[in-house]
Order: sequence, then C-alpha cells, then structure tokens
Amino acid sequence: MIKSISSLAMVRPIEPITLVEIESFALPFAIGILALLLIVGISLLIGGIVNKVMVRKGFETNLTFNLIVAGILPVALFLRYGASLELIQGMFLMFILMYASWSDITSHTVDDYLSVFIFAIGISSINTIGLTSMLFGAFAVFVPQIVMSLIPKCKPIGGADLKISTAIAFLLGWQRGIIAFVAGLFIAVIFMTLYNKFNDKNEEADETEKPFALVPFLSVAAMALYMF
Repeated sequence: MIKSISSLAMVRPIEPITLVEIESFALPFAIGILALLLIVGISLLIGGIVNKVMVRKGFETNLTFNLIVAGILPVALFLRYGASLELIQGMFLMFILMYASWSDITSHTVDDYLSVFIFAIGISSINTIGLTSMLFGAFAVFVPQIVMSLIPKCKPIGGADLKISTAIAFLLGWQRGIIAFVAGLFIAVIFMTLYNKFNDKNEEADETEKPFALVPFLSVAAMALYMF
C-alpha cells in the first residue's frame, strides 16, 4: 500500500497546454498563406497584362486558359521552392513561354528577344546548376538540330524552336534540358498524331504540309522539368 502511494506521488502532474507552440506554428503558416495569396494575385495581374498585349498584337490567345495557368503554376512553384529566387525565376519563365507559345501558334514565329530573356534568367542558376552543365545542355540541344537541317530530305525544326529549346536547355542544365527537349518532341508527335487521326481535314493538312507549333509542347516539358 505504501509502495503504491509512493509510486503515485512520483507521477508528474499533467502540464497545462500553452499557446506558445500553437502560436509559433500559426504565425509562420499565416505569413506563408498571405505570401502565397500575394504571389498568386501578382501572377494573375501579370497574366492579364500579358494577355492584353497579345490581343493587341493579334495573337490567337485565350484569357481563361492564361489566367488558370498564371494561378496554378505559382502555387506549384511556391510549394516546390518557397519564397525564393527559383520561384521568381520560374514565374518569369512561365510568362515568357506563355507569350512564345501563343506567338508560335499564331504565326509560327517567335521574337528573338524571348530566347535572350530565357538565357538571361538562366544566369541566376549558374551557382546552383553550374555553367558547364548549362553550356553543355545548350550545345547538346543546338548541334543535333543544326545537323538535321543540313541533311537533305530532312525537314528541319524551325528557327524559333531551335532558339527556344537551346535557351531552355541552358537554363535547366544538360540533364533536364535534354529531357525537356526530347519530352517536348515526344508530346508533340503524340498530340499531332492523334489530332490528324481525328481531324476531318487531315488530308488537306497533309497536302499543304502546314507546320505545327512546337514551342507550346517544349514549354510544357520545360515547366515540368523546372519543378524537379
């Protein structure tokens, strides 16, 4: 009996739950949510402005699609990288590729300065990816396309596709850059095969041999690889 009483006496009383731990978790969480909402709001604003610019230039564009992309991708970037330089870099890349994709869809041309912009934002990745990897990635994507253009009876990839894919490979580095290029081509081939199969006017398309826009597919692959 005495032993049981002494053992009970040794049991420590339950300490009252303090709000310090809750507050220490709630405050950073609330700040993160506010930061995310601010980032998404800014992204939607920029997306609307970019769409307005494209409309003025006569691009084939879709405001709803652009705003959905501008709202979802920043969330994914924030969850992947947090409030960091990589987040800002990814958002710049998103809007550049959005503009380039609609330009390619509209006229199968892309302004040269867009590739320069991608090269420019890629400079901030030199410390994390390495200049050697970035240069090798650009070289590995650029040279095969040039070689293919020199082969007779081989339909070369357009100049816009060449510049954009090379700039993307520079930004992502050699591994992700090459995978993004190959994945973009693969997605394009699958899509165009299905499109021509179910398109009622596929025979006309074959006769005229109209080019198709490759930049949108490269853009999808590039943003996917940017997350990894």
